[in-house]
Amino acid sequence: MLWRAYAFLSHGRDRIGMQRRRSSRRPPLVKNEKDILRILEKADEAIWLASALSLCAECGLLLSLSEPIKIDVLARKHSLPQPLVRNFIDLLIGLGLVYEDDEQVVSGTALLPFTASENFRAFRASLRAPLLQSATFHRRVREGSFTLEGWTHTDDTIIEAQADLTQMWARHSLSKLRYLPGLISRLESPGAALLDVGAGAAGLSIILCENFPQLSAVALEPAPHPAKLGAARVEAAKLEHRVRFRQQYVENIEDIAAFDLVFVPQIFLPDSIIEEAIARLYRAMRPGAWMLMAVLGREGHDVSSVIVRLKNLVWGGNTRTVEKLRPRLAAVGFNPVIRAPGSQAVQMICARRPPF
Repeated sequence: MLWRAYAFLSHGRDRIGMQRRRSSRRPPLVKNEKDILRILEKADEAIWLASALSLCAECGLLLSLSEPIKIDVLARKHSLPQPLVRNFIDLLIGLGLVYEDDEQVVSGTALLPFTASENFRAFRASLRAPLLQSATFHRRVREGSFTLEGWTHTDDTIIEAQADLTQMWARHSLSKLRYLPGLISRLESPGAALLDVGAGAAGLSIILCENFPQLSAVALEPAPHPAKLGAARVEAAKLEHRVRFRQQYVENIEDIAAFDLVFVPQIFLPDSIIEEAIARLYRAMRPGAWMLMAVLGREGHDVSSVIVRLKNLVWGGNTRTVEKLRPRLAAVGFNPVIRAPGSQAVQMICARRPPF
């Protein structure tokens, strides 16, 4: 029953027309200079909002909100001007994250988990990653050194932030794995194996191995610097005997029927290798195994769709959509090929190598 509901919410709704389609029509042109100024004001506000929220995390202020605290105490604790702290708190109040009671700042129920270390890292990474990556993108375009060669970051902070984001996504997605027939029983069985493509600093491999004690992982990461950082994180998690790094490109893997789960962030894979990668991954999967393929690209001229396509281009994955990837996966032999429910920026294709 769970599987039928999951399938209906994904490809079933698409087939019968329940899924709302994004219009490909061009939005109307703005009418005058005032409209342009409003666009610029919104961009200005978004930039400063992201910067202020990021600083609330970077300076440790967020961690101090685990219990009610006065603003003057916050200012002294973090060696910040009190008017600045006042402004940060006003922003958090405006966002509905905290409130004031008897001159003390009190975290709302939703924010409170993010004042503890694990969720705090995810909060910080959610702002750190885009701010640092966009700054690098801006600098390289301005200098004339930008190319579409994909993810080339060597900054430890960026790589670590991306790993923290992956861990947050993986942690929140664990419960959804039960909707995929046979997957949980496979991951809980002796000899279970994960292939983590483009593993970076191994955020996904760590979370899954921590939650499935029988699981081992191959973290496929061709870039030496992320692989080095990932190995350190794996060792810190005491998983060095279960997570093995392999510096190899996905289109070159030779494994045969070796994995029960494959994660593919195809948003980092160029068009030139995607078909070869899909074919080799199918061959590397055991019959009945599942592939999770992250998709960012979307059609349309609305701002959200254009921004995710920009990210796709900067990260090297061109702008493939779910609709473009489905037939490629089906042609290799995957069945079923569905899109997981949800309208988040990152969409997930779930594709199975048939059991027989």
